[in-house]
Amino acid sequence: MIVLMLFMSSYVGFSQQAINNYSYIEVPDTFDFLRGKDQYQLNSLTKFLFNKYGFNAYFGNELPNVRKCDGVFAEVEGSSGFIYTRITVVVKDCNGLELFRSQEGKSKIKEYKRAYHQALRRAFESFEGLGISQPEIALSENNSASTNQNTKPTMGENTVSASNNVSGVSIKGNFPTARFSSYTAGGQAYLLRKTAEGYSLSQEVIGAEDDLLLIGNLEIFNGKVSYIDIKGAKSEAYFDADKNLIISLPSGPKTYVLVKN
Repeated sequence: MIVLMLFMSSYVGFSQQAINNYSYIEVPDTFDFLRGKDQYQLNSLTKFLFNKYGFNAYFGNELPNVRKCDGVFAEVEGSSGFIYTRITVVVKDCNGLELFRSQEGKSKIKEYKRAYHQALRRAFESFEGLGISQPEIALSENNSASTNQNTKPTMGENTVSASNNVSGVSIKGNFPTARFSSYTAGGQAYLLRKTAEGYSLSQEVIGAEDDLLLIGNLEIFNGKVSYIDIKGAKSEAYFDADKNLIISLPSGPKTYVLVKN
């Protein structure tokens, strides 16, 4: 038993170190065990959960110009039986070498979408103790120059000057640069997603569409951040030095803490 525990501890440590050497994970938009693209929104949920646990997750068509072997690749194995729906999540390198395999997540729910979602979340519990924190994605040297000339800068990159700020704190460099960022507030999990105007803010609610419930949007103009909730009410907001989000609501300021893995 002691030998087994030591082996598992070293395996987890190796997996964390190995995966942290890569800057992104590519999630397929179709899984082999399902019939269509993002069926049951399972691929979208997979990408969300990878981001939640410290990965920089992308679908293939979202990736910028990157070197293939700078990233790892996700595979999800699944089956639906008479009693259980089963899901296993696998992480591989660009040569197909398996770096990590999750525990099998199981669900007895009979409705397919809910069963797959529950089984996937249970499989992802294996990632909780890994402490994954992938570095910023690196552009390919061969293509980055032409890419930068033909694309608009992303939020937080040369779009905000130090003189344009809200309450003197929301300056260049404070904006989250990841496509998806995980936050917590009041014991609840939230997802901040980049948009053309700024960000959207969604609460993780199991049973909602894609398990995410949109609660508002952040718009950025001349370095100033405005939060507009789903009812249209507008409030000032800013990101502090640690990229935590503070929204000045009528009931008082509310802080969303960036999850650091």
